[in-house]
Amino acid sequence: MRRRAAACALVMAMLGACQQTAAVKEQAAALTLAPESLGQRQMQTRRFDTADERAILAAAAGVLQDLGFTTEETTASAGLIVGSKDRDAVEAGQVAGQVFFALLVAAMGGRADPVWDANQKIRLSVVTKPTADRSGIVVRATFQRVIWNTKNQVSRVETISAPEIYQQFFDRLSQSVFLEAHQI
Repeated sequence: MRRRAAACALVMAMLGACQQTAAVKEQAAALTLAPESLGQRQMQTRRFDTADERAILAAAAGVLQDLGFTTEETTASAGLIVGSKDRDAVEAGQVAGQVFFALLVAAMGGRADPVWDANQKIRLSVVTKPTADRSGIVVRATFQRVIWNTKNQVSRVETISAPEIYQQFFDRLSQSVFLEAHQI
């Protein structure tokens, strides 16, 4: 009897150690950047050769407006601007698939309630930070979207990672910074 109790205690301790090791590995993985993180950060970041952070923020606010965003938050002391815009999220293929599935279920005598993406809110966050030597400003822009379905439930939240969107934003920001610097 004592041997069984000792064996059970030993097995329980080993299982506990395995679980602890798995938990430590999960925590370490959560704190490790994915390989694509560096590329994504480079796509989202540009350096501007000016020490005037307020001018960069003003130019960024103008670009947000030009792109159809409504400014939600501005904290100049923290170098932050957040804007959003609402857009339609309906995709014909998704709707067709849901309707086809509902018809198929109905033909088999069942009832289906088709649901598809309906609306989305696109958010743009712009953060500025002086370089270490204070000779320039680093700007990081992040585009995200929240998508609601036809039942008004959030169906997806995702970071937009299309390089052309970031390129377009930074091209416009560069033009705006140039125009403001030359008071044009």
